[in-house]
Amino acid sequence: MSRGPVRPYVITGGRSLAGRNALEFESLLRTVPGVAVDPMVVNREQVAVLEMCRELLSVAEVAAHLGLPISVLKVLVGDLWELGAVQVLPPARPAERAPLALIEEVLVGLRQLR
Repeated sequence: MSRGPVRPYVITGGRSLAGRNALEFESLLRTVPGVAVDPMVVNREQVAVLEMCRELLSVAEVAAHLGLPISVLKVLVGDLWELGAVQVLPPARPAERAPLALIEEVLVGLRQLR
């Protein structure tokens, strides 16, 4: 007998908002090294987030890899953030991003290397 797909409200305990609202889909996540999380406090999706975020990934990337809506992932990551298990870095401000013209020049240069 199949149990069917897990519903997002079960994963988040019925919550629809993250405890911290500073999470954006471009926010970068990284597991805090050396932090032990009690397995009785986190669910399997949060364990997957911790394993995946050993490398720096955005909220959107993690949601896509886990097949979860971003809103659900924000709740899960908010809990992990409160536990001190993940570091959340804000997305780059527009002034810190490379200008589009520069990116296009690099792309042209790379194509010429072929």
